[in-house]
Amino acid sequence: MSRIDDLKAQAKRYQERAEAMRAEHGSVDAIFVIADRDVDVGGGMMAGALAYRLFIWLLPLALVFVGGIGLSASVASDSPTTAARALGLSGIVANSVAEATHGTARWYALLIGIPILLWASRGLLKALVVIHRLVWGDPRTSVRKPTVVATLQLLAFLILYFAIRELARWVGLWTGSVALRILTGVVVVAVWWLFVSLRLPHRDAPWRYLVPGAVLMSIGLELLADIGTYLIAPRVESSQSTYGALGIAAALLFGLYLISRMVVASAVLNATVWERRLEHDRAG
Repeated sequence: MSRIDDLKAQAKRYQERAEAMRAEHGSVDAIFVIADRDVDVGGGMMAGALAYRLFIWLLPLALVFVGGIGLSASVASDSPTTAARALGLSGIVANSVAEATHGTARWYALLIGIPILLWASRGLLKALVVIHRLVWGDPRTSVRKPTVVATLQLLAFLILYFAIRELARWVGLWTGSVALRILTGVVVVAVWWLFVSLRLPHRDAPWRYLVPGAVLMSIGLELLADIGTYLIAPRVESSQSTYGALGIAAALLFGLYLISRMVVASAVLNATVWERRLEHDRAG
C-alpha cells in the first residue's frame, strides 16, 4: 500500500512541477493547451471513426491494385512483410485479397473495386472535413456532400502518398543511405500533407500555420511506416496461421488508428498555433 502512496505522491509532484513550468514557459503551456483541445474535441473518438473509414477505403483500393494497376503480380506472390514494404499497411490488405483473386477473377475485382473505391473515398473525404471543422471550431453546422472533383482529388492525393513512399525507398536503395531515405520521405510527405491540409477546413489560417501539422504528420507517418514494416507485418505473417483473418484485421486496424491519431493531432496542432498567434496579435 505504501508503494502506491509513493507513486501517487510522486505523480502529484510531477504535476505541480509541470504546472509551474507551464506558467514560466510558453512552449510548455502550448503543450497543455494542445492536449486540452484534443480532449475537448474528442480526438480519440474521432481517430477511431477515421480509422474505420480508412479500413473501408483500403479494401476496394486493394481490389483495384490486385485487379489491374500492375501491382497484382508482385503482391500476389509476396509475403505480407514484402508487401508492407512496397505499399505500407495497405499491402497487408492487398496480400489477403490476392489470395482470393486469380486469373479472370481479377477482372471482376477491378470492375467491383473501382465504383466502391470512389464511394469509399467520398465517405473518407466527408469524415476528414467533419474532423477538421470540429478541431478548428468552424461555426458551420451543415456539411455539404463532397463533389466528384473533390473526391477524385483526395483519391489522387492518397495514391500519391504510396508513390512518395516508393520514391523514398528507391532513394534509399540508390544511395545506400537510410538517413537520406528517411529525410526524403519526411520532407516530401510534409509537402504532400500541407497541400492536403489546404483543401480541408482551416478557417482563415494562412498556409504557413499549417506547416507545423504537416511536419508532425510526416514524422509520424515515417515512424509508422517503419513500425508497419519491421513490427506489424512480421506479426501479421506469424499470426496468420493462428488467428487468420482476425489477426490481420487487428494489426491493420491498430496501424490505421495510429495514422488517424496523427491526422487529428496535426489539425489540433495547427489550430492551436493559429489561435495563439491571433491572441498574441490582439494583446500586442
